[in-house]
Amino acid sequence: MRKLITGAFVIAAAMMFTGCKHYEYPYQNPRLSVDKRVENLLSILTPEEKIGLMMNGSISIDRLDIPAYNWWNEACHGICYDDVTVFPQVIALGATFDADQQYEIYTAVSDEARAVWNTTDHHQLGVTEPSGGIWHNGLSFWCPNVNIFRDPRWGRGQETPGEDPYLNAVMGTQTVKAMQGTDKKYLKLHACAKHYAVHSGPEPLRHQFDVSVSMRDLWETYLPAFKKIVKEGKVEEVMCAYHRYEGVPCCGSERLLQNILREKWGYEGMVVSDCGAINDFYNTRNHGTHPDAAHASADAVLAGTDVECGTAYKSLKEAIEKGLITEAQIDVNLRRILRARFELGMFDPAENLPWANLGLETLSSAEHTALANKASHEAIVLLKNQDNVLPLKKSGIKIAVVGPNADDARVILGNYNGYPTAANKQTILEAIKAAAPGAEVIYEKGCDLDVPYITTHYLARLNDGKGLQAQYWNSTDFSGEVVATASYTQPMTLNTTSPALAHEDCAWEEGMNLSNFSAKYSGSFVADYTGDMVYSVRGSGKYTFCVNGKTVAEQLEAPRGRFGFGRGMAPTTFPVKAGETYEITIELSQPEARTSNFNFDIYSRRDVDLAPVVEKVSTADVIVMVSGISSDIEGEGHDRSYIELPEVQQQLLAAMDATGKPVVLVNVSGSAMGFGNVESQYDALIQAWYGGQATGAAVADVLFGDYNPAGRLPVTFYASTEQLPDFQDYSMQNRTYRYFQGEPLYAFGYGLSYTTFAYGDAKVAGKAANMTLTVPVTNTGSVDGEEVVQVYVKSLDDPGAPIKSLKGFKRVPVAAGQTVNVTVELSNEAFEFYNEAADELALRPGRYQLLYGGSSLDADLKTVDVAI
Repeated sequence: MRKLITGAFVIAAAMMFTGCKHYEYPYQNPRLSVDKRVENLLSILTPEEKIGLMMNGSISIDRLDIPAYNWWNEACHGICYDDVTVFPQVIALGATFDADQQYEIYTAVSDEARAVWNTTDHHQLGVTEPSGGIWHNGLSFWCPNVNIFRDPRWGRGQETPGEDPYLNAVMGTQTVKAMQGTDKKYLKLHACAKHYAVHSGPEPLRHQFDVSVSMRDLWETYLPAFKKIVKEGKVEEVMCAYHRYEGVPCCGSERLLQNILREKWGYEGMVVSDCGAINDFYNTRNHGTHPDAAHASADAVLAGTDVECGTAYKSLKEAIEKGLITEAQIDVNLRRILRARFELGMFDPAENLPWANLGLETLSSAEHTALANKASHEAIVLLKNQDNVLPLKKSGIKIAVVGPNADDARVILGNYNGYPTAANKQTILEAIKAAAPGAEVIYEKGCDLDVPYITTHYLARLNDGKGLQAQYWNSTDFSGEVVATASYTQPMTLNTTSPALAHEDCAWEEGMNLSNFSAKYSGSFVADYTGDMVYSVRGSGKYTFCVNGKTVAEQLEAPRGRFGFGRGMAPTTFPVKAGETYEITIELSQPEARTSNFNFDIYSRRDVDLAPVVEKVSTADVIVMVSGISSDIEGEGHDRSYIELPEVQQQLLAAMDATGKPVVLVNVSGSAMGFGNVESQYDALIQAWYGGQATGAAVADVLFGDYNPAGRLPVTFYASTEQLPDFQDYSMQNRTYRYFQGEPLYAFGYGLSYTTFAYGDAKVAGKAANMTLTVPVTNTGSVDGEEVVQVYVKSLDDPGAPIKSLKGFKRVPVAAGQTVNVTVELSNEAFEFYNEAADELALRPGRYQLLYGGSSLDADLKTVDVAI
């Protein structure tokens, strides 16, 4: 009764002073302080509702008009949505060494995120069960990933700015500031620094792995980016990692979440778990540190993990009943969650927010498209240009383009990506043809990425190029009207995990149910060879796949489980004969399901035969081979075992080199490649990364000299896998340019230009906290260009310190024949090292050497000594 009286009094008081709208509950009044709104809402929630709000898929509470919300959204390099701007993968943005542009990019990303939020009916998307909710329609985004890319075999290193703590800190902080905005009342979005902490593979072991590192490596390598993002960037979310640290799962670590994050750094924001991380606490196949979900959840909450991505927190009611945790202790975490929702403006009139005018026209706008194009160009790194084979002529030349990544529009998008508009889909091959209409361009794929055969997908060939035709019914027995039709020309990966998405390889069609539906797919093709046609089919419903009326695969009942997939995961074949016609049909019935899934592809696989490829390209003036890997080879859940080009691509490269023609290698990857064993077989090397939607245009402009490359490596390109330490060893010894004792093939910070630069003698001003280094840089060539001025610090008194560490950089334009003075500031942080007594980084007085130049190579650096 006391709560009701108090609430009524607050409402009356609020109306007296505002003289306007009546609010049923004080928390609904945007004129009240956030603290008062949080406390009011907290006071009227039941224990079950509180727990439901601590899941990543927060429940809807209809009695309070609170819609469901999913904290899990992704914006690694653009929001994961359809018809959006796809910027270069983060490792490529690291290669730009352009901090100002980083801020521009994520301002654009946050605009597109707000636009989607503004045009979504969030009450219509609600669910009432924990861990549900809607993905990719929210205001909280689980990026940036600032884990140190300590080993090029790590699959997720592509999501980070690179191997250097300072570079990661600068680019990560710019990302956070841009996404969260500058409004004094509302947060534009939530950014989330992940994965905290000491996390970088191996991916298959992350649910069982116990990381052990020295305190020096912890503080000087693995934590600086997180510290800067927390203290300077004021990030609103931090994600705790899967693995254990010092024997304790990161999401239950008092050391990481309380002692360091909240006490030493003063963090006041939310902590979210990686998905399934709390389940790992009690899963005996994983960490198995806790007896059950209740104990695991209680410990995670008490350690400071506020939002769980998973299902374990459902057991918090049981934990309360068993005395493992109190409701008051849960309230500590829930306050942070509720505060976040108020600060994001979720409970306020939409017109009150500064971004209310952003609509879907914001997605892939002309300004954003131009910015993505600029970023893709800036990310290109020219690593070799023997005898100035580049740039190429645009006319009167025959160019042979070969390689598995030349004509692939998907590979350049990387992972954790959205999908560009049709107008912004262009392969590297298409861009080369468009850029040089006066040249003769011929093409041969040559091979697949890492297997000794060539795959040809046939969906695009079905029905005379119209693709696989689909009809959908909102019934499970094909009764009633057809509610949707579609055509599919790419391998189908349909699901209802993200129903707001609409691109052809992710979602079902508008107008149909998300479950309780049926579908018929049909198509015909004429075989152009005799042999086996490969198909793969699987789904969460019942299906029958027929060829010429004969059943070749079927699933007679829907598999159980939330994400159930049935048989047919392994590719299977049926015979075809050249010249004959084949009719394929699929009937699918999807009963009610949490997530509906269906995958289908049909393709041929033929053994690699390089002889006709060699014969075709032998008449060309130059060969451009587009090599590399893809996010199917490196990514979440899977690492590489070696860093060399896949064997089949090495064979293709050797065959191209044997023609005697100049070979330009364009490499597409999200990590360092070991080219040591093939370095003599190419004349020029361009590292294109997963450069986003404008990758093709960027590569073409560099090839033909319409753009002067200035990207620099954010990771060391080792010569071979043999130069790498044990992947599971987290010690930094002999890792990255800061500790590597060997000779890299291409060094951190390295990159060529079509012009040359000379460095004058630097001048040092100030001391320690406000030291500046001013460097004269002259463009000694005949072409305008950009230079990335890099400043490294080396301790002359501390034998355990890194060989050198990046502590400042600037990307600057320098016109041909001109000199610019570049000033780089060095704060106390440039001279901080681990202090055992303080258990923290601290300024260390002594003698230092400042190294400045165009890469981390000693040969490219000049020096000046200073004392601190």
